[in-house]
Amino acid sequence: MSGLKIALVTGAASNIGKATAEDLGRDHRVILADIADTSALAAQIGNGAISVSGDVSKADDCQRWIETAKQAGGLHALIHAAGITRETVPAGKVKLSDWEDIIRINLTGSFILMQAAMELLAATADSSAVLLSSRAGQVGASAHGVNPQATKPHYVSSKAGVIALTKAFAMELAPRGVRVNCVAPGPIEGPMIPREKWGAIAKMVPLGRLGRPTEIAAAIRFLSSDAASFITGHTLNINGGTFME
Repeated sequence: MSGLKIALVTGAASNIGKATAEDLGRDHRVILADIADTSALAAQIGNGAISVSGDVSKADDCQRWIETAKQAGGLHALIHAAGITRETVPAGKVKLSDWEDIIRINLTGSFILMQAAMELLAATADSSAVLLSSRAGQVGASAHGVNPQATKPHYVSSKAGVIALTKAFAMELAPRGVRVNCVAPGPIEGPMIPREKWGAIAKMVPLGRLGRPTEIAAAIRFLSSDAASFITGHTLNINGGTFME
């Protein structure tokens, strides 16, 4: 384990977070953070992987994760993949409690984690952070295809905020040698999209299919690597052509 870079991955129990932890775990010592148990996955990954539990919207939990990274030897790569969604509904039917939950986890949680991590990132040479936004945060609707009756405003607002937050931290931390970037996946195979809808959604994707969690993990590996050493404040679209700019 000596000489391995340290990576902290939130949302590591499933989907994009799990795929990223497995990918980076090949040549990093990975800290797997999730509200669910990741101990079996940590044992499977090996390389001294560490399982930690907690809620990204709680400052004490985030600080504990960062302290774990510090004790392990630093923080070379922070990947924040934890997030939630809710039923797709128009603005007039959004429950305030759902709005508050999504903003708390997806946006406030991103801020709390970055605030907790920034000093350790700055103290670790060649460090970076990657946050997860979404195509939904760029186009203003979560429904695949244009559906003005189902914009899911709480989710899209949280993900648009993550893009802005990425730029804010990128600007502040650049003089200290820390890069901060963001990935914005489109429709990805996994629990956020019911399997029975995959076929219909795939027909709306120019590349003709949903993305795979491993493809997002590969992009995160790139942004966390020396190959992306002159990239910061960037949002990388990984959406099969459903949003182009």
